[in-house]
Amino acid sequence: MHKKVNPKLINTPFVIITIATLLGVLLGYYTFIEVNIAIISFLISICGLAIFWQQSKKMFSKTTPFVILTILVFINFGIVLVKIHNLQNYSNHYSNEINSKEIGKTPIGIEFCITERLKSTAYYDKYIVSIRLIKNKATHGKILLRISKKSSINILDIGNIYLSYATLKPITKPLNPNQFDYARYLRNQYILHQITIQPNQLIYNEKKEWSVYFLADQIRKKINENLSKYHFKSKEFSVINALYLGQRQDMSQEIFKDYRDAGAIHILAVSGLHIGILLFIIKLMLMPLNRIKKYGRKTKLILSITLLWSFAIIAGLSPSVLRAVTMFSFLAIGMEIRSKTSTYNSLFISLFLLVCSNPLLIFSVSFQLSYVAVFSILWIQPIIVNKYKPRFYVTKILWTIFTVTIAAQLGLLPLSLFYFHQFPLLFFVSNLIILPFLGIILGFGVFVILLALLNILPQFIANLFGNCIDSMNTTIGWIAQQEIFIIKNISFSWSMLIASYLVIISFILVCKQYKRMKLYFMVSSIILIISIITYEKYRASRIEELILFHNQQNTTLGIVENQKIQLYSKDSISMRTTTFLLKNYLIKNQITLIDSTIKLKNVYLYKKQTILILDSSDIYKKLNLQPDVLILSNSPKIHLKRVINTLKPKQIVADGSNYRSYLDRWEKSCTILKVPFYRTDKEGAFIIKQ
Repeated sequence: MHKKVNPKLINTPFVIITIATLLGVLLGYYTFIEVNIAIISFLISICGLAIFWQQSKKMFSKTTPFVILTILVFINFGIVLVKIHNLQNYSNHYSNEINSKEIGKTPIGIEFCITERLKSTAYYDKYIVSIRLIKNKATHGKILLRISKKSSINILDIGNIYLSYATLKPITKPLNPNQFDYARYLRNQYILHQITIQPNQLIYNEKKEWSVYFLADQIRKKINENLSKYHFKSKEFSVINALYLGQRQDMSQEIFKDYRDAGAIHILAVSGLHIGILLFIIKLMLMPLNRIKKYGRKTKLILSITLLWSFAIIAGLSPSVLRAVTMFSFLAIGMEIRSKTSTYNSLFISLFLLVCSNPLLIFSVSFQLSYVAVFSILWIQPIIVNKYKPRFYVTKILWTIFTVTIAAQLGLLPLSLFYFHQFPLLFFVSNLIILPFLGIILGFGVFVILLALLNILPQFIANLFGNCIDSMNTTIGWIAQQEIFIIKNISFSWSMLIASYLVIISFILVCKQYKRMKLYFMVSSIILIISIITYEKYRASRIEELILFHNQQNTTLGIVENQKIQLYSKDSISMRTTTFLLKNYLIKNQITLIDSTIKLKNVYLYKKQTILILDSSDIYKKLNLQPDVLILSNSPKIHLKRVINTLKPKQIVADGSNYRSYLDRWEKSCTILKVPFYRTDKEGAFIIKQ
């Protein structure tokens, strides 16, 4: 007789199925399992489950072996998902049409379609494009397009098809310790290469690729075109685009920073918060349909979901909008069934379907934040809200908003610390002030957009709407200025992320229903996180290393001792450059930057290694030494073979301050002379550890 499984798990089957699939996706991503092996393993596990069904004579068994087999099936399913979504596994992927020697060197003919516009940088406009032809062969796959801003060019429309002759290059990996890995971020969107071109290298095909994204972009353009007639301020216009159209490309860094520091960054992304509020407004408007006995509730549900998807199209069908609308479409169904297990199942069904459509979505920060926030509200908020029963209607509303905010923030806290390394203590103030009015602002905004599309929006209504947005920006800006309430530069590792979730889960379980085992679980979790914090402080205190950073403008050296780093540089370093080079490194390793930068010398002795920095052609002739490490800096005009014969260095390092032509020439010389050559523009910062 097989042991039966906890009924709560059986009543929420998609929770088990989805978690197993997510585990499979992680296994498929981080392990090198062949496609054929993954598919065979999946088929074998299905056969095992089918045999068990046949023997048990039940379609859905409640026994432990059945649940274990189901978990194995969906773990294998997750692995298969990763493999079949990886376009490189298909023969018609563009990477299979080009020789590896051509990457980064040989220009090739490419025809591509614009699929998404990204946020511009100071030097480039950026787009994600879908390849149609490469070397006149039909292929597919996505790449990053960068267009130089040296010459002016209009924004490229989604759906436009262009021809160009360009060099495919790998996405640059991070070249300094702990910097954001943009290459990995794009790889998780199946983007492996980029092309960089001048505007005059683009040839417009005068054809368009029709798709739902093209239609959404046209609607978005029309909305912006009509709204621009009403002379909104630039800050107001950028927030309107973020709130309603899911577009943050043109938002200033100042506005973004204000919302982030106030703990209200979620307001700027069309996410679960916005769609949830809209669903609430829609259900409120359609409440009279409940009076129709037979089909009232079903009609209300169908209309609610239809209106949500209509908003998704108006908002441009951006990935965040699609995720949020999918999630709340299923949640609407779950809530209509009026069962808590149905709500959980609905949430996890939407998660399962989204992962099936794109398994690497699980690495998207916004995706993680959306689902964790909604799950936290569903699970934690009912526990908190019942601890206090306000007597008056207004206090009930405020208490509900407060408990929703606390539940969401409690669930999001570890992720926020892990990704953003700061915690705004005034998050509940910004949410208590903004959230009660956000529903009104969202509803008002949709009304304004519809009137603008119909060209019947009165100027006074547009002005009133602009004032609402401006007031929200001003309020958020004031909260963000209270820097004393923002805890910044918090070091938070993977292990602390896992341990902190164990603490939160165990704490909620104890609050929900006290049992001795749950208390033991909570105490063990607290001991675990204290142990991790202690170990990481100890590890940080042991770091001693010399770092030659990759810096194109200035040779920059850093020496770390006693959890402090002293910078040495040829010229002064701006705060912006220091932040770019060091911010993540300082946070992760709990290191403090010594404020004053010391002038760079030519010779250093570090851990019994002599380091010579050669930045002019004759400096080495004046020195009588044989360095362990020779650093070439600022493109010195030298004959490298003579330098090597004179100094006999064990290792040669060239930093980012050198011309690329010099680097290529030196690399060839070192290969011939069999001297190890390290260049920071390819391999990243050069580090000598303890």
